[in-house]
Amino acid sequence: MPNIYGVVLAGGSGTRFWPLSRHRKPKQLIPLITGSTTLEVTVKRLLPFIPESNLIVVTNQEQYADVVNNLSPHLNETQIIAEPRGRNTAPAIALAAQLLADKVGKDAIMMVFPADHYIGDQDRFQAHLLRAAECAADGSLVTLGIKPNRPETGYGYIQGGQQLPSADDQELAAFKVEGFVEKPDYRTAATYLMEGGYYWNSGIFIWKTGSILEEIAKLTPELSMSLADFVKNRADQGLQPALEQLYQEVEAISIDISIMEKSQRVVVVPADFSWSDLGSWDSLDELQLSPFSSSPPVIAIGATDNTVYSRKLTALVDVENLLIVESDDALLICRKGSTQQVKEVVAELARAKLDQFL
Repeated sequence: MPNIYGVVLAGGSGTRFWPLSRHRKPKQLIPLITGSTTLEVTVKRLLPFIPESNLIVVTNQEQYADVVNNLSPHLNETQIIAEPRGRNTAPAIALAAQLLADKVGKDAIMMVFPADHYIGDQDRFQAHLLRAAECAADGSLVTLGIKPNRPETGYGYIQGGQQLPSADDQELAAFKVEGFVEKPDYRTAATYLMEGGYYWNSGIFIWKTGSILEEIAKLTPELSMSLADFVKNRADQGLQPALEQLYQEVEAISIDISIMEKSQRVVVVPADFSWSDLGSWDSLDELQLSPFSSSPPVIAIGATDNTVYSRKLTALVDVENLLIVESDDALLICRKGSTQQVKEVVAELARAKLDQFL
């Protein structure tokens, strides 16, 4: 569909997938999915229905060169925008919306994707996006909500409300959003699963460029004014000086908090494809994915339920439930289920000024 544009958010600090991920090469720039980066997989996933020329990637200056290199078979460097500094998702999305509106108009459908997620079943993924685009054409701000299959406490939730007129495919329903819920405790998450009507927040958004810019003007007028200054400065000074000025002014805030949780125009399309935000080594292990296209064998003597990501032959003796990750200069050993704490290792490295390992 020629009027659909994709925006891929490719910033990140590289903490949860240490020691493979580092500040300069965070999760989306390391080959987590069998030898391919999640960024490249994300872009390839979009190409069957979004033309290459309709894609924009927003990253930061530190990672810009690596992003350009990773995507060079598909995109040219003019399609990759480098933020001068990280300001969370709202400024990045607002910037992309303004650039698209200036280039192709306010009726263009803009789809926003994180660069570091896993999605299974390409056909269902595309079908849900096209259903979301139908809703967005009417002026709604649409998000995909993942139907939960367990009482997950690591995700935010979206509460669906009144159902919109049905699509031809009854499985592609859409609902007005009643509210967004922060990460719940286990009992609350179990209640959501039992009651139904609650969905994991995927971070995937679909809207017209004009619709999101209208809500930004209404709900975050300071950001809207900064965008107006950016448009003027870009015409007078060029892109990079205008970006520098914009990012000196804008507040660091997420699109969820600044817009989605406040807007009265939000719609959720519940999705049933396999999805993960790849938030930790545990999630990669659960999906049975590997950062290496091939690995040496593991010798296990009285050892059970261990996962090893290494380029060396590894022998395990009388240990269980461990996850072991080797990089060129570091080794991680932790119990499965505890890999969210890897970010604390990164914090300790920073405190110890061991910057060569960050």
